[in-house]
Amino acid sequence: MTEPSGGEGGLRNGLRRLLRPSSVAVVGASDDPASIGGAPISLLERFGFPGEVHLVSRSRARIGSRPCLRSIDDLPYGVDAAVLAIPRAGVLEAVEAAARRGVGGVVVFASGYGELGPAGRSDEEELAEAARLGGVALAGPNCLGLVNFVDAAPLTFAHAVPNWQAAERGVAVVAQSGALSMALTYAALAQGVMVTYAISTGNEAVAGVEDYLELVLEDECTGAVAMLVEQVRQPSKILALARTAAKKGVALCLLHTGRSARAREASLTHTGAIAGNQAVLRAALDREGILLVDSLDELVDAAGILARYGPPSSPGIAFMTDSGAAKTHALDLAQDLGLDLPSLADATLDRLGRELPSFATAGNPVDITAMGLNDPGLYARVAGSLLDDPSVGSLVVAAMPGSDRQGTEQVDALLPTLSGASKPVIYTIMGGDWPLPEANRSRILDAGVPLLRSPERALRAAGHLAHLAERRAPAAERVRPVRLDLPEGVVLGEPAAKDILRSLGLRVPAGSLARDAAEAKSLADRLGYPVVLKAVSPELRHKSDAGAVGFVHHADDLAASYESLLRRLERARPALVLEGVLVEEMVRGGVEVLLGARRDPDWGPYLVVGLGGIFTEVLGDAVVLMADAGPAEITEALTGLRGFPLLEGARGSAPGDLPALVAAVQRVGAAILGSPTIAEIEVNPLLVLPCGLGAVALDALVVGIGGTPREG
Repeated sequence: MTEPSGGEGGLRNGLRRLLRPSSVAVVGASDDPASIGGAPISLLERFGFPGEVHLVSRSRARIGSRPCLRSIDDLPYGVDAAVLAIPRAGVLEAVEAAARRGVGGVVVFASGYGELGPAGRSDEEELAEAARLGGVALAGPNCLGLVNFVDAAPLTFAHAVPNWQAAERGVAVVAQSGALSMALTYAALAQGVMVTYAISTGNEAVAGVEDYLELVLEDECTGAVAMLVEQVRQPSKILALARTAAKKGVALCLLHTGRSARAREASLTHTGAIAGNQAVLRAALDREGILLVDSLDELVDAAGILARYGPPSSPGIAFMTDSGAAKTHALDLAQDLGLDLPSLADATLDRLGRELPSFATAGNPVDITAMGLNDPGLYARVAGSLLDDPSVGSLVVAAMPGSDRQGTEQVDALLPTLSGASKPVIYTIMGGDWPLPEANRSRILDAGVPLLRSPERALRAAGHLAHLAERRAPAAERVRPVRLDLPEGVVLGEPAAKDILRSLGLRVPAGSLARDAAEAKSLADRLGYPVVLKAVSPELRHKSDAGAVGFVHHADDLAASYESLLRRLERARPALVLEGVLVEEMVRGGVEVLLGARRDPDWGPYLVVGLGGIFTEVLGDAVVLMADAGPAEITEALTGLRGFPLLEGARGSAPGDLPALVAAVQRVGAAILGSPTIAEIEVNPLLVLPCGLGAVALDALVVGIGGTPREG
């Protein structure tokens, strides 16, 4: 038995005892194996749990061959884990009793806490406080419990079966949903993937996904972790654990099922409205090596394959099939998913040319045609050629099942090549749920070869593997912070904000603030025509919407344009306090880009970059990056914009100065990263001029912490 430990490591030690117990108590024990109080007992026996099992029941003296104790206070001191299969009304008292008896951790199945609202939340906080004061790690409440398959320790009432084989690395499932934690487990087991742990965190009153992740990463049996998360409660911890996982060669896969529950301050800026917590979360997790997926199937598929192989050494995907239509479909799907089906090396093409029938075409994807039915060895020879190609990081084999005999011959031929592959392979036998001979299916899974039933699912999984191979920018390329001192609560309008940008090395139009028409005329004459007139006020955000922008092409028109601008403002905003009119050189040509930087309360400083105008306003064509993104990371993200062809020079226009855009993004990122008193920087638009001519910030806003920009 382990003495309870307090201090900083108290929760970790308690959770470790809960997750890997040498002794278990079932409180509320029942003789009905189908009940919540009976299922844990039945499961402990079925798994062959090697430790001590203690039963606590007020109504039964014995259950089977085991005696029952009347209360938790009768337990021997220092039991590692207690399952509380009791009604909600008795949970608080049970946790306090467990603390008195030195129990390491408790699993609380009962619901009716924080998920019900303020009243339930108050009870949950009281429960959590009792656990913390007592030094007891608490799983839940409102959880399905957890299963340690490695040590045969099931602490749940859900159906579970032993699966662990010590020779393999497996997948740990950690989910905030109880039902889906087991659904993911069943799905992994059905694919022949060993599961190390299945953990349901429930309401996370004391311990969250991040705390369990820390523990499963300690187990060398864990090759990948599949996480289902509604809310990341400890952002800095999960990012640090991602770095730990990368060092240990453990892949982290995550499905985020919704936005954070934390209320967010409504934002009047484009940057905040476009990004949102979900996009910032994805950017932060992705850049630290956590694979983000969009469906339960993808979560199971990717985690299972990564547990077996780890990430591929290159992003290139090879696809082979025995169907011409499947080959065409693979090309379409690869384009839709942005997958790289690389051209093959000349040596590979020569090998394929010698193997394939004369009417087949060597390439990627490759269709071996129906000749595989007459010569099953063709499957293996083509697969081997593709796996040997240096540009191929992973291989998808998509084949028809054929008759039982043909299917068996296909498996006989392919399995030695696929099972011995050092690169990730996905064996796809098409036909959906059409049953395969059980012997064939078992042989594939027993050989450790991933088996899926649709090429779409296989290519999505291969795409996730490819993403891991190509994604992360080297740490040396990340931006170093630049500190700017800005008083809190300050909102800098365009002239002052442009001074900030100029200090960062961004180019801004030449110009000055005028107080009257005569001063404006003098400034314009010195600048040279054409010029732009812009009204400046701390209350004015969207100048064009308020008619606060004017264009002057000739000196004779300056005074009239100035007075016209003031009259428009008077009609639109009669109470507006005007600081003056900014007179600037007119910069023409190029592509408008929105560049914004903000500070997320959970994830820290981040950037938003999008094509200006309709692309950002209507189509939401923008990317989110963490503020320390380096040039390679920024460039890669920009290529993902739907409007990126405009920067490349679409329809005969001149290509934009991409290096200047990347440099501007870096400099704004460095400023928000190194300046804790700055809440936001927005450049809208940044005009990206033709290649070699740079980029110019046409309008800007800088907001200090606590500052509130007003709508114009």
